[in-house]
Amino acid sequence: MYDSYLHCRRKLQGIEPIDYYLADSLCNHLPVRDQSLLFHSVLLLSVSLREGHSCLKLEAEAGNRYWQDEAGKGGFVFPDLESWLAEMSDWGLEPEAGQPLVFEYRRLYLRRYRTFEKGVSDRLRRMQAQPAGLVPARAAEVLAQLFPDAQPDDQQRLAVANALGQRFSVISGGPGTGKTFTVTRLLAAMQRLHDHALRITMVAPTGKAAQRLNESVIAAKNWLKTQGMLDKADMAAIPEDAATVHRCLGVIPGQHEFQHHADNPLAVDLLLVDEASMIDLPMMYRLLQALPAEAMLVLLGDPDQLPSVSAGSVLADLTPRPHPGYSQAKRDWLETVAGVQTPDASNREADYLSLLSSSRRFSDEGGIGRLAAAVIAGDAEESWRVLNGEPETLCLQPGTDLYAWLDTWIEAFYVPLLTCHDALQAFDMLSAFRILSVTRGGDQGVEQINTYIDAQLRRRGLIAADGKWYSGCPVMVTSNHYELDLFNGDTGLMMKHNGRLRVVFPRGDELRYLSPSRLPSLEAVYAMTVHKTQGSEFGKVALVLPDTDQPLNSRELLYTGITRARNELSVWADETIWKQGVRRSVNRYSGLMERLLNRGY
Repeated sequence: MYDSYLHCRRKLQGIEPIDYYLADSLCNHLPVRDQSLLFHSVLLLSVSLREGHSCLKLEAEAGNRYWQDEAGKGGFVFPDLESWLAEMSDWGLEPEAGQPLVFEYRRLYLRRYRTFEKGVSDRLRRMQAQPAGLVPARAAEVLAQLFPDAQPDDQQRLAVANALGQRFSVISGGPGTGKTFTVTRLLAAMQRLHDHALRITMVAPTGKAAQRLNESVIAAKNWLKTQGMLDKADMAAIPEDAATVHRCLGVIPGQHEFQHHADNPLAVDLLLVDEASMIDLPMMYRLLQALPAEAMLVLLGDPDQLPSVSAGSVLADLTPRPHPGYSQAKRDWLETVAGVQTPDASNREADYLSLLSSSRRFSDEGGIGRLAAAVIAGDAEESWRVLNGEPETLCLQPGTDLYAWLDTWIEAFYVPLLTCHDALQAFDMLSAFRILSVTRGGDQGVEQINTYIDAQLRRRGLIAADGKWYSGCPVMVTSNHYELDLFNGDTGLMMKHNGRLRVVFPRGDELRYLSPSRLPSLEAVYAMTVHKTQGSEFGKVALVLPDTDQPLNSRELLYTGITRARNELSVWADETIWKQGVRRSVNRYSGLMERLLNRGY
């Protein structure tokens, strides 16, 4: 078929070495009749995994042509669905066959990814089947204490009532829908119902997201205390020390496994995972493996944001929209505990799921909220109209003269940053504004933008000509430093401390100073990719789109960039590129939702 990678590359345009060698090795391992179809199926499976899918979904790819030349010729055409299914069914790839590939439910998996997917599904289904063990009357009493003035149909109140009745919960919502306030009341309710004895651990995927979770929980606790809803015991029982997922599981340098696993579980009764959209399938599997058998799990996040960098879209898979409904047992629980009647399930049920849709940050009439809603709905025309018609909160800069546009932001936000000598004040200034870009490379990418801003600041005489780093320069960690408890994506500032230049990182209300020599993997971050901003928010955002269409440009990316802005958003974009992005959606193939929601799958 193909004698070598070079031979394969001559026949298939754009093929990557990693895809070829995986397909070649598995074809040698599996003596099936149609070696050509097997080879190209594994080739496409490998491509799918690199694109974030956890499997190859035959229904989506049947009849498609891949790896053709610019004229649309050559490459490989996959068979129609029935022929492909019939052929693959004879290959002996059933789950019990023990082969490195698994064919199941019209999907082709690498065995380890099928293990991840089934492991997550099986554990979550077992957790759903475990009774919460709470007395409904007592749960209703605690709910009334924490929501004394709420209406019966209050979404946050309903979410807490729902989560109290089970061991696994997902609380989903966009920015400003009150996820953290909701979960803080949930933690208070759980502690009251368990005599304030629960061991609660809070985690997030990145250091920045963990820091924001801490800040949000502290703010929610303090507000609830001022309203008389939390007492001293509640305040002490709700933690304020969120950690990264990696730190929680216990990193073993140089290994993919962690210190905590099924044979050495976490010492926790309730695990709260914030920004769960960033958790990939293998990491969710490892988290669940490390969770004690009787522990509870709460996932918090926005499923409309960009999915994880690696394979899987776990939160989106667990968050069907519209809500499919509740089982009769769950409806009875909610009526008893919260006095709310909910619709019956249609053809499946999602008892674990609560959806928050009422945003306190973005009103239905506000520009940012309307723009985000139009983008995630895929309405390109409406989104462009909103972007052009809300001058109070939105500003559109047509795709011309990018650098003159950047000069206004340099003058307004980055010149003052370099002349600030108080670290806490500088961090406040840094959180007030950020430039976001879709890509790293290219004229509109973060690398070029950061280079331009650095050069402009040097021209103004604000930076010593011979220094790479200088006081006031915002920086990002670009690789994990487990020994320093710093991770890829953490942001800090270069500042003078005791006469020496140091990298400063916020840690709660404190500042942590480190020598730049201990962190060789740093880069300036006046601008950053939208991907790196998940778990962050800024007062004002300047969003830069590329001047040519890019596969990365999608409605999920645009939505994520838009919703990083609390108050104002400015966009540099061409109309055609903007609308192409809104119309393109990230759609990751997996079987997790079907396994979890459809009995017998």
